[in-house]
Amino acid sequence: MVINTTRWSPDTCSCIIEYSWDSTEPESTRTHTLSNFVNVCSFHSGLANNTTRWNTVLEENPRKNIAYQLILDNGPAGLSDIVDGSKQLKNGITINTLWSGTAPNRVLTITVTGLTLTQNQKNSIQTFLNNRFGAGKVLIA
Repeated sequence: MVINTTRWSPDTCSCIIEYSWDSTEPESTRTHTLSNFVNVCSFHSGLANNTTRWNTVLEENPRKNIAYQLILDNGPAGLSDIVDGSKQLKNGITINTLWSGTAPNRVLTITVTGLTLTQNQKNSIQTFLNNRFGAGKVLIA
């Protein structure tokens, strides 16, 4: 067993977290275990304890990443190109994220700039997001 410690700053808040993991375990079965919160952001400071903060961050960060991928996979044709076998936003198009509310119930609002989405396109994307996360967790603006 070889235990490593990683310091991580998620891109969904300003928390700084240290977690440990065993590098002899395959990535597919590896467990990341909370070691310490170096910094707790204002969004997560009101949560009861570090375990609750850790679990909340571990829900929020993948939610943003999965939402981004759902938009790429299900957005209109003008949104993305296939580059080296994977979908990427076309040049000049960005997906912006804004978190609101209080953890553990923060809402992620996503806007697309560089391409005007029709209301039907927004509705279609919102349906995919609702089906994946439940209504009101991720919004397309």
